[in-house]
Amino acid sequence: MKIDRSIQRRVFATFGAFTLLLCLVYTGICVLVAYIIEDQVLDNLLADEAHYIEQRFRASGKIPPPRLPYIELYSESNPPPADVLAALPEGATKAEWFSDGVRHFHLRKLNLNGDTSPILAAEVGRLLTVSRQSGELLWLLVAALLATSALAIWMAYRLSSRTIRPVIALAREVKNQQYADTPLSLPSCSAGDEIGFLARTLERSFNQLKLALRRESEFTRDVSHELRTAITIVKNTLALSHLRNLSPQETKELRTTVEAMENTISALLALARAESVEQRPFDLRPLLENRILALHRRVPERRFQVRLEIPDSYPIAGNSHLATLLIDNLLNNAVRHASRPQLHIREDGSALVFENPIGEPFDTDTSLLPGEKSEQNDGMGQGLYLVKRIADALGWDLSTKCDEKLFTCAVYPAAA
Repeated sequence: MKIDRSIQRRVFATFGAFTLLLCLVYTGICVLVAYIIEDQVLDNLLADEAHYIEQRFRASGKIPPPRLPYIELYSESNPPPADVLAALPEGATKAEWFSDGVRHFHLRKLNLNGDTSPILAAEVGRLLTVSRQSGELLWLLVAALLATSALAIWMAYRLSSRTIRPVIALAREVKNQQYADTPLSLPSCSAGDEIGFLARTLERSFNQLKLALRRESEFTRDVSHELRTAITIVKNTLALSHLRNLSPQETKELRTTVEAMENTISALLALARAESVEQRPFDLRPLLENRILALHRRVPERRFQVRLEIPDSYPIAGNSHLATLLIDNLLNNAVRHASRPQLHIREDGSALVFENPIGEPFDTDTSLLPGEKSEQNDGMGQGLYLVKRIADALGWDLSTKCDEKLFTCAVYPAAA
């Protein structure tokens, strides 16, 4: 799947734009603060001069001249120009006035007595440091802005790369393995952060989905291979029953076929269930004895002899339900295909061996394939394919061999 919009590019663009905006805002605030401080300093100078004149007037009754050369005092003897009066409207005590775009005045009314209100006018054009240095200051701010913007963009790239790198790595791992037949294995699962939790959850869900799809595919294939022949036998037998009465042998074959179908369906349904993959330790000896007794109750007329030679305690690991189906299939296989009613079950190292006599040898390799059957079989195959499928689901190994007189099936259960 192609990724059209990279999350790293979006995070980088968002974080970079945010840091650039912060740089512009703080640059504007710095310029504004510089102008405010400059204006406040000039106003404080004029206020200090006004306070000095008012104090001297109250002490001597005369208005002293301003101490600073750029401050002019307008009174009745020295009336202010009309534009100065216009800049300081009636009721206002101070004002700021740009006369011709070059000269800059700060104006303040003096509070001497109720009859006269002289005006102090300070021409501060040559004191405007920020305004006079605006060109150089602008270049300094532009340079600082470019430097901080470059630093901000580099930091945004580094932070976005470092933050998004685990997400990109996780997406790449999933992309590389999403179509593989093997279970999904994400290296990011080892991380102890949120990415690790997400990877573990994704891996578990993905593998469960893969297993479900594989079980569905195998169930469909197994049903087609294992039941098609049996259903044909049943249909043909029932068709004959409309023309004549079934012989005892045909009735027996019909019953055997239906029982085999029931056993096959039970095994396939168990293999298709998700809970069949759960495994835990259990003792195989009681399970074997129980299934042998069940076999004896089901076909007592066969007088089938089973010799069991395994320890009293046989602990193994697996799914007990699948193990029951595996044993039933091996027992039924022996009952149906043994040349004599005998079965020997013994322990051989780590293997549990099932041996029964046979009339003619057959190819054990092809009997493990779906739908394979021997020429002597009555239609449902040797059952070894299902046994192998169940053993694979249990995680157990299975091997078979056939010589002139003996069929041997060795099952290797997982140790508890």
